Amino acid sequence: MKLFNHNKNYRQDRIAMRIAARRGMTYEYKRARKSGLNPIEALEDWDLLTPGDYALFYSQS
Repeated sequence: MKLFNHNKNYRQDRIAMRIAARRGMTYEYKRARKSGLNPIEALEDWDLLTPGDYALFYSQS
């Protein structure tokens, strides 16, 4: 189960980094992750997520 959770976080981190990079906020994203926020929470702090972005996190591909 731990491996599955790691893979999920890794996948979500990659998606979130691309979203943060679109706005030039990768540094801020990384700091939020280091403070303990999950990828979605880290992006929500700056209202960087669109409804389409949420779909990326929950798709099974």
